Amino acid sequence: MNQVATKLATPQPPRKVFYLIALLLPVLLLLVLEMLLRVSPWYQRYPLFIASESLTGYLQTNPDLIKRYFADPKQAPDLAIDTQYFPAVKPAGQFRIVLQGGSSAAGFPYGRFGSPAAMLQQRLKRLYPQRDILVLNTALSAVNSYTLRDLSAEILAIEPDLILIYAGHNEYLGLMGVGSALLGDGHHLSKLLYLQLRQLALFQAGQRLYSALRTTPAPALAERTMMAQIAAEQQIPLNSSLYQAGLQQFQANLKALLHRYQQAGVPVILSSIASNERQPPFSSSQPALTLAPEPQQARQQLQQALQQNPDVASWHFQLAELLLDAGEQRVALQHFQLAREHDLLRFRAPLAINQQLQQLATDFKLPLADAEAQLRQASNNGIIDYQLMLEHLHPNARGYFLIAETWLPLLERYLGPPAVAVSQAQAWADMPLTAVDLQLADYKIRQLTADYPFTTEPQQVSFGPRQNPEQQLAWQRAQGLSWLQSNQQLLDYYQQQQQPAKAAKVAALLFDALPNQHQAAYVAGQLYFDSQDLVLAMYYQQRAVNLAPENISYRLMLARSYYYAGELTVALQQVEQILTLDPTHALALRQQAQLRQQLAPTQAPGHP
Repeated sequence: MNQVATKLATPQPPRKVFYLIALLLPVLLLLVLEMLLRVSPWYQRYPLFIASESLTGYLQTNPDLIKRYFADPKQAPDLAIDTQYFPAVKPAGQFRIVLQGGSSAAGFPYGRFGSPAAMLQQRLKRLYPQRDILVLNTALSAVNSYTLRDLSAEILAIEPDLILIYAGHNEYLGLMGVGSALLGDGHHLSKLLYLQLRQLALFQAGQRLYSALRTTPAPALAERTMMAQIAAEQQIPLNSSLYQAGLQQFQANLKALLHRYQQAGVPVILSSIASNERQPPFSSSQPALTLAPEPQQARQQLQQALQQNPDVASWHFQLAELLLDAGEQRVALQHFQLAREHDLLRFRAPLAINQQLQQLATDFKLPLADAEAQLRQASNNGIIDYQLMLEHLHPNARGYFLIAETWLPLLERYLGPPAVAVSQAQAWADMPLTAVDLQLADYKIRQLTADYPFTTEPQQVSFGPRQNPEQQLAWQRAQGLSWLQSNQQLLDYYQQQQQPAKAAKVAALLFDALPNQHQAAYVAGQLYFDSQDLVLAMYYQQRAVNLAPENISYRLMLARSYYYAGELTVALQQVEQILTLDPTHALALRQQAQLRQQLAPTQAPGHP
């Protein structure tokens, strides 16, 4: 009896504890499994920035970034962010500008050095030669506001001082676009959830297991252009539910993105976006009309048809061409824009995207660079066409240059007034593209426009003439020769031909690509000096000195450039730095005496 009483008196664990353990046990098991998977080959992160294997102490943009969005990396499209190296630890005094966007921000088809970011970087070298300014391009073809939002935390981690955004064309047919064949299915919230879940090793493992077990293998991407792969012949009428969904996702993602940057205290410059208004619509609800031969009759024919059905893109385009021929540019522009608005295949952003960008700039009190207005002002008849566009929305080199120009006045509020005035003509002459780059870009555009949606069936494209070394190198690049090897050979060629100005541009590009190579900076500086371009000579010679401060030859050449530029005090400072390294350096001693003598009459009494 006493034993029974003792058992009854012993307190029993509450049932809630058992329930809690039962609930926590699976969670703990999942956490352990997550940790184990994270150290296995099943888990892959594909961060925006990775440590460089070739440049110690540098980060680089990740060429495999696109794979982070796909369950099977082999199913990812062949899209790579252009490699750019920058110091892992931000140098004191460096001003970092980061550009975000899609292919137009990435500089397609020229690559990194044809992008508006590179055009801006080149411009800033002359305007602020003494400043350490980095313009880092994180843009990638076929991505939209989901990717911009997804990368924002990693961009903030590298301590940017300013962010530029040129984006909006890919909300419909880009990665995760509402009408895209690449991860386009699903609601806005489900796509945001997917981006979060993709960071979990368990989720990645589940995706791969599902792919392995499915009876029907996922279709491999065809050997077609990216436009052909992602469009899926999706027709999206103006103001349809899919059309509205594209606008809503852009607005929601940009608001979240700007809020994050605002909370971090990083200023942002937004930009309107531009497209080719004379690009015929890719898809229209009705075919083009067979018009009367007399222009006035054809015009009346189209106006009557549009009164009956105002949503036909092809008819608006036909009418716009007639109006333009008649010299009625303003009305022609309206119909060119209506043709774009009613184009059912939405590779070009509708007018509403620029309206949203304007409203976002107002709501967040941000500056808006009006790139579209800049291109329109530089275009014939005030209509953006093939004068500045290569096809439907990618600017040519001049177009990219003009987009960068729209940012300059706004940058002064962060960088201060420039040291000198540099004309636009001089800046355009500095364009960081070679004849090889231009030739290769032409081939890429001809490849793009030889496939859907420009043609119904893919067409064969020949490279073209290969009659000079530049054309030969462009062809070799198309066959797989690396950018680095191509430019090294081009530099040798220009030096052999005694063309120092062209050689200087190539040498400068090599240093810009490999920013830890002081010898490359020195060579660029010397070639610019030989070209009598003292500003860029000093710019690159100073960078050689910064990387190798004990190299006396570098300092001697920098002092020489300052001397010929009339900056005698700075030249003397460099000479005296040499004498601290080698007090008996004969040439430096002679230069010191000469410079002191020249400076003596201009110095106030009591000063050395």
